[in-house]
Amino acid sequence: MRDITLCHPRLQELATKLTAESAKQGLKIAIGETYRTVAEQDALYAQGRTKPGNKVTNVPGSTYSSYHQWGTAFDIYRYDGQGAYNKAGNFFGRVGAIGVSIGLEWGGNWKSPVDKPHFQLPDWGSSASGIKQVYASPEEFKKTWVKIPTGYTVGWNHDENGWWYADAKIT
Repeated sequence: MRDITLCHPRLQELATKLTAESAKQGLKIAIGETYRTVAEQDALYAQGRTKPGNKVTNVPGSTYSSYHQWGTAFDIYRYDGQGAYNKAGNFFGRVGAIGVSIGLEWGGNWKSPVDKPHFQLPDWGSSASGIKQVYASPEEFKKTWVKIPTGYTVGWNHDENGWWYADAKIT
């Protein structure tokens, strides 16, 4: 799916920030893959195995081992007319550095597989085993999400009820 609103509220905010900060540096990006269902993850896993195409993931959907299935990851692509995955000018490395600077984990820093279009929340480690130990399923995890209202940011916020703090660790 390409709907960032299906993802964790903090990831939505960081995706917005990544897009804006990248644009300031002349790097036009768009959000590609976001939340994935079991069926979507299985279909991607089949690519290069039982279906035509290149392998794009190492985990089937039934294992809930992709952060995309937990709503805590997204992939980007170039949105500047140069080709969605054109690496020229160290494009993905430059966007990756921005992502890391705002608090995202970047797949380009991984040893294997290196996944330069991929970003995720760093809270549970690089593999989904950490989040799976804490939450029984993506559905249970989603029940814990606290939506930060539109127009507010992580940090101190003020509305008709006074000042309140939206913690960066809100899940």
